[in-house]
Amino acid sequence: MMSLRDLNRHAAWCSNYEFEDVICDVDDVELVSPRAGAGYDRRQWLARRLIWRPGLSRIPMNPGLERVTLDKEYDLFVFVGMNLSDLIYLRGLRGWKDRCKKSVCIIVEFYAKWIQDYRNHLKLLDAFDQTYFCFANCVEPVRAILGKPCSHLPLAADVLRFTPLPHSPARCIDVYSMGRRSESAHQAMLAMASRGEMFYIHDTIPGGMVQPPDHAAHRNMVANFAKRSRFFVTYPAKVGVEEETRGESEVGARFFEGAASGAVMIGQAPTIATFERDFHWPDAVIDLGEDASGLKPRLREYQEDPARMQALSRQNATEALRRFDWVYRWKEILNGMGMKPTERMRMRERRLCELADQADGKNTAKGA
Repeated sequence: MMSLRDLNRHAAWCSNYEFEDVICDVDDVELVSPRAGAGYDRRQWLARRLIWRPGLSRIPMNPGLERVTLDKEYDLFVFVGMNLSDLIYLRGLRGWKDRCKKSVCIIVEFYAKWIQDYRNHLKLLDAFDQTYFCFANCVEPVRAILGKPCSHLPLAADVLRFTPLPHSPARCIDVYSMGRRSESAHQAMLAMASRGEMFYIHDTIPGGMVQPPDHAAHRNMVANFAKRSRFFVTYPAKVGVEEETRGESEVGARFFEGAASGAVMIGQAPTIATFERDFHWPDAVIDLGEDASGLKPRLREYQEDPARMQALSRQNATEALRRFDWVYRWKEILNGMGMKPTERMRMRERRLCELADQADGKNTAKGA
């Protein structure tokens, strides 16, 4: 598995590296993490621009990485990229197509309305046996272009990291907001916090400037905030940047992390059908409306009903334990490639189910 963790330390990428870490924990994986070499800034800038040019996109230009060569045989090659432009980094890894029997590419963010702009980038997916997209709308049109297997792989979380179970910590934070947000809702919560009506934790530094040196420590911090929060802010992926989403509504990582933490999710639910499929229970997301004018009474409605809050918190957490962990996504990939799960995968699944059963008051049989 090739990782970009030593090339891109932006906070948004930490979820991808968490996925890689879970795969390494439950399977027999050699993680290859290339580093920037001489002239990296200039070469990767040039490589990213060549890929937009018809006829030049297939030039095998190393984007300035220290060259790594695979010298063993592998059953599977896995690449997790945030976007299609990340595929240029594969040119710094020799032998992955020859040394690996099968190959899988996972692209986290790609919208259907980007297809025309990124047609040259899509050609780079020809090298893979199977491509997964974490946003659903693009799957069918991309499959038609590639003429190769292409599937939807929902995002997820390291649920064992995020879950408040079995010993739930005190929820001492009223509202936790991370990443992109609705500005109107944010201003409303800032006003409430200034009046001493809530303890509100939110980002104060632009996302592009947040580059944690240790992705695992960053994810631990996010998880610790989330499972100590009563409410967790969630909006469709890339909320507030219509020039990027072009009106498409997709399910971002926040929903899986918020559910896993057992917090009550507030904001807006995506309108895509896959959200209704995966978050099918009532009040999975408490809708704050377009302008958040009803935010205060909406929050009070839930805060004044502790039994309702507790039930929703438990449902969020148990649903995540049973369906939203990265190990379930990895199992789906292995099934698609005709490969069997490992015993370590089964052990993790058992632990997830045991915690969910405990929360539901069920007795999990030993060895189940």
